[in-house]
Order: sequence, then structure tokens, then C-alpha cells
Amino acid sequence: MLNRRHEPRATSTFKSAYVRTQSGLFYVTLRNVSDSGVCLDAYPGAAEGDEIQYCFDSAGPRTGVVKWVKDGRFGVSAEPDSVVNGSPQIFPPRSVRLPLSFSAHLFVNGHREDATISNLSIRGACISSPYEFRAGQLVSLKIADRCFELATIRWARQGCAGVRFAEPMHPGEFRNLVERLQQPQDHSRPHASPAQLPALSGMST
Repeated sequence: MLNRRHEPRATSTFKSAYVRTQSGLFYVTLRNVSDSGVCLDAYPGAAEGDEIQYCFDSAGPRTGVVKWVKDGRFGVSAEPDSVVNGSPQIFPPRSVRLPLSFSAHLFVNGHREDATISNLSIRGACISSPYEFRAGQLVSLKIADRCFELATIRWARQGCAGVRFAEPMHPGEFRNLVERLQQPQDHSRPHASPAQLPALSGMST
């Protein structure tokens, strides 16, 4: 009989995360964590042996290997203590930011301004633009075919600004938007690419 007393105990959770593979970035849900790895919702094409990066907190992306895939979920191995360190702050309240880079449009006081998105979450985005924003300003942000009305500039400095949506996106809607943004498009539509992440071994950047 298998003795499970010596297996690492997992802490159940339900938190947004992203996974990076050779195919791109995927928005997933973190299901549980232990000192030896994590369990997340499976991304398209998940297979045992995949080397991936995953991120669910402010510690940034971690690298791991997919050990199993079953019932729409997968498990990733990790170095001991790299996931769980005993701190109650392991799951900060902020939404995970997906490091995608793509063009977008802002509408400020009836004028359209070009902008570049550097990261995206269900609650907002980080943008860069030559326009001089001010904190508290209301704008509309158009990403692909989705327009976020009454978004608020939370902070602005050195050509960058943080935009908070009036209402957070539903996780399913956000997942679909991320997938659409990474699909090859014609030149008239924005195309997102993973940005500012360390390369996986064997992966070109």
C-alpha cells in the first residue's frame, strides 16, 4: 500500500496565473501548491515533459517540468522551497500580470492616442504613450475588438501609466482575449507577443 504520509502536503487555492510555453502565454488557474510543485488548469496541448514557466505572484516567473496531465489539470515539479516558503503573503491580492506586448488605442477627451501595452491583467494594464497622463484621469482603452470605457489612470510617470478597468474582466473572457491577441492577424489588427521573460532552454526568444 502506498504510504502518503511522506508525500508533500498541498495547500488548496484558487488563483489566477499564467503559463509560458513554446506556443505562447496562457491564462490559467492555480489549484494547489506544495513544497515540491504546483497544480494548475491545463493549457492547450499540455504534455508530460514540457518545460514551462509559470507565475502566480509577485516573485515572478518560475521554471518547471510538467510531470502529469489529467482531467484538465497538470502538475509541475519545482525546486524545494521555491514555491512555498511559509509566508502568509505568498498569495498577494493583486491580479497576475501577463507580460504581453502589443499596440492599443486610447481615447482621451475625444481624441485618439496610440499606446503600447506592456502587461495585461483582468483588472487593468500598463501602457506606454507619448501622451501626458495624470492620475485620476478617465480614458477609454481599445484592445483588439474590446473597448474598456471609463477606465482610470491610477499612476503616470516617464511615459508609462497604469490603467484600471471600471469592471474586471471575467476570467473566461480574459482567457479568450489573451488567446486572440497572440493569434496571427493581418497588419490592421494588433498582435501580441510574450515580452521580457527569461528564455526556456531550447526556446528562442
